[in-house]
Amino acid sequence: MVRAVRHTGDLLLTMRRVWLSSLVVFLATFAVFSRVLVADFVQWDDDISVYQNPHIQGLDWARLHWMFSDASYAMRYKPLTWLAYALIYRAGGLAPAGYHFANLLLHCFNAVLVLLVVRRLLAAGTQGRPIDEALAQATFPAGIAALLWAINPLRVEPVARVTDLTFCLQLLFLLISLWCYLRAWRGGVGEHRFGPWYWCSVAAFGLAMLAYPFALGYGVVLLLLDWYPLARFEGCSHWWQDSSARRVLLEKVPFLFLGGMMLPTIAARLNPAGVWMPFRVDVHMNLFERAMQAFYVWAYYAWKPWAPFHLSPFYTTLMGFNPNTWPFWLSAAFVIGTTILLVRRRRQWPWVLVLWASHLVLLVPVLGLTERPHFTVDRYDYLPGLVWAVAIAGALRWVNTRLGLRAMGTAIAITLAVFWGGLSLRQTRVWRNSTTLFTHMIHELGDDPRRSDIQWRLGAVLADQGRMQQAAQEYAASLRTHPTPEAYFAFAELLQRNGDRHGALTNCLAALGLDLTPLNRVQAGQVLASLGRSADAIIQYRVALAMAPDLVPALNNLAWILATDRGVTNRNGAEAVQLAQRACVLTGYQTPVLIGTLAAGYAEAGRFKEAVDTARRARDLALAARQPDVAEKNRQLLGLYQSGRAYHQPPVGNGASRVAQ
Repeated sequence: MVRAVRHTGDLLLTMRRVWLSSLVVFLATFAVFSRVLVADFVQWDDDISVYQNPHIQGLDWARLHWMFSDASYAMRYKPLTWLAYALIYRAGGLAPAGYHFANLLLHCFNAVLVLLVVRRLLAAGTQGRPIDEALAQATFPAGIAALLWAINPLRVEPVARVTDLTFCLQLLFLLISLWCYLRAWRGGVGEHRFGPWYWCSVAAFGLAMLAYPFALGYGVVLLLLDWYPLARFEGCSHWWQDSSARRVLLEKVPFLFLGGMMLPTIAARLNPAGVWMPFRVDVHMNLFERAMQAFYVWAYYAWKPWAPFHLSPFYTTLMGFNPNTWPFWLSAAFVIGTTILLVRRRRQWPWVLVLWASHLVLLVPVLGLTERPHFTVDRYDYLPGLVWAVAIAGALRWVNTRLGLRAMGTAIAITLAVFWGGLSLRQTRVWRNSTTLFTHMIHELGDDPRRSDIQWRLGAVLADQGRMQQAAQEYAASLRTHPTPEAYFAFAELLQRNGDRHGALTNCLAALGLDLTPLNRVQAGQVLASLGRSADAIIQYRVALAMAPDLVPALNNLAWILATDRGVTNRNGAEAVQLAQRACVLTGYQTPVLIGTLAAGYAEAGRFKEAVDTARRARDLALAARQPDVAEKNRQLLGLYQSGRAYHQPPVGNGASRVAQ
């Protein structure tokens, strides 16, 4: 009786420590990243993912169908992420604070889950002790490790960039899955074969893959954990012939099956469309070059978390490299040498081998084998970084068993937490808005000619803010650094807006002399249309569609000119309807601007009843999507269509837009 009471008291004390540790980790993580709550969106994919994405601005059946069927919009299949954005939009519209709060909250919860998962892993590796006692002893090192993982400066990007909610959401479900798996098998064969904890693990993994199909090797990691620390293969001399081993292997079938959700993403990345067309598989990259790139990525994420300095969303090492240079040979030697050493010492250091193998497996999706150009980014460490959290916890547990080292180990861990927390706090300022982000990126790139890509982006942001002179300076700097079609077209648009039609045309023609993508052709058409050269714009749009038949901006802009151009010879109402209908079908009839273009096409084709109904739909959809300018434009055109007249644009110079609304 006394023993039972004492055991109950120990359990309560342990639970209090777990709750206290979890609260400290949660609050410390929230404090370090709280500055993101006042940040804006950034034009580094946030525009594509959220505030210019019509598919997340509602929860009707058409949008839900798109969320669970499309993989090309972002080159990833992530329906739960789209659903999360839609729920946030429903609660607060396009206010950035709501999206940042969701990211931050998910990250804080993930930090707590890391504590719970690492605690169970450490306990599973403790042989000869009751599970409750092992869990109690693992609480402190797991808490420190979870905090260090959570506030590492490499976490700033996935927390501060709204687009990366997908990483935070996926890891939430993965950690739940792993905790359930460890709960099901607490060392040796579990109490229940394929019991409820196992199926909860499978279900959570399925949700993780629906959030973001990044954890392709998760099933392999579970097998590694089955080997050690769960020791589920002990006594199995012949793998498949042994029934216990066979059961362990068969358990992974559902995880492999759910891993198939990666296939739509792979297909989308092998055949990118829209804004992602420049990212394609490089068929000229041979096997040696791919292998050296893989070695570099594996080595990079082994050392970068420990030296998180000069962070930026844009690292250019892998965008064009010579595999015979020392960084790549050193990386290859490090990866191969470490692997051979740990395999040879697998009996002495089983933990280290499992962690290293998990590191290699979890990074396979980001080795850059499916598109070019490729570059390492901080967010890719969000999941693999857990490996180092477990390593830190293991080291702290070992130190805590040595009385002479316990105080020193704790002091080092706390000092590192303060240092990393300070770095992360400073790094969050970089993500305050697009201007601060691009300015920081340009500074970090230094003399790298690829900074020209960031310079014209900064110019576009400054132009949107009305800072025309500064925008012009950035465009000019971009063109001096490395002339690109994007910089030429952006500068041309700025000059046209300022009335310098000659300068705009000069820059446009200079861009046309370069190698252009379909999207570049669309940009050329927009500039030419704004200058009143509709016939030339039509040519550019047709070339773009010949290269990419389903490119929505080209379909829409060509349809708009064919429906509304002032020149009779340029108009073709029937073709405008066909093109606009195709654009609307591709976007699920959810984009007000495209529906407005379709209404204009109907009017030019003399189908005024359909034009009126479609213009009403565009107006109402724009109001629901909180796009007052588009709604007002379609309201005005609706009156024109009701009177039986089509809309034709006035001459350039009268304030008219020569491209779609």
